[in-house]
Amino acid sequence: MILVDAHVHFYDCFDLTVFLDSALSNFQTAAEKLGCHSKFMAVLFFTEGKRENGFQRIARLVEGGQRQKRDPVRSWTFHRTKENISILGRHNGKQGIFLIAGRQIVTAENLEVLALGAEDGLKSGEPLAETLQTVKEAGAIPVIPWGAGKWLGRRGRILRKILEENGDPCLFLGDNGGRPRFWRHPSHFILAEKKGIRVLPGSDPLPFETECLRPGSFGFSMQGSLDLQHPAKELKHLLLNPATPIHSYGEFERPFRFFQNQLSMQILKRKSQNKLQATENLR
Repeated sequence: MILVDAHVHFYDCFDLTVFLDSALSNFQTAAEKLGCHSKFMAVLFFTEGKRENGFQRIARLVEGGQRQKRDPVRSWTFHRTKENISILGRHNGKQGIFLIAGRQIVTAENLEVLALGAEDGLKSGEPLAETLQTVKEAGAIPVIPWGAGKWLGRRGRILRKILEENGDPCLFLGDNGGRPRFWRHPSHFILAEKKGIRVLPGSDPLPFETECLRPGSFGFSMQGSLDLQHPAKELKHLLLNPATPIHSYGEFERPFRFFQNQLSMQILKRKSQNKLQATENLR
């Protein structure tokens, strides 16, 4: 069995050991609930914005013999694969987690697109249709993830048009564990299902220390195994095959926690804007 969290961030405020230990624990819990009592393969798809470099931080541990002062790691060793975009982390030399690079792009319409399996270099600010094409041309998997309020109004209509005009098996939508339990199942997911466009769930942790516990808690499972040297290539092959069954797992956010997170994000955004404005005033 393969367990995948398709929307992961490793923020500066995260402790790497806690991040990986939590992911492993969450994957183990999911595997047990799915009836898998033998070994499983686990995958974290990094989906990083332009100011994030979590995957590269971990890559430097591999290159530097895992002695980087910034990210001391206990109980984990890291191994390069034959792909630039994937790393294998092993806990005490046993259970492993594949870490696969990817980007999060903001389009001209202020919608997000995840590029699973992409290296850096993808440009933000382009129209949604062009961004999806660019991601595919880069050899990555394009995912349009759900976000609170992001699929409503004008942006929701733009996304609906893309879905109505598209039956591309290379395109996916994304759900995440931050969606509250009371939120009605988005109509875009229903339309996507009719068009043969599938949904890839992920935990989508927020930039707060406590969110370091979320990776691996929300995702999907597939039957099969992965090549230890080419995991990203094999995952792409499996995902782009419409005959590959994908089963989601995990629980949606509790209402109180959802509203608490939304308030915290607004405060964080305001602080960032004030900091940026202060920097501009000094110029």
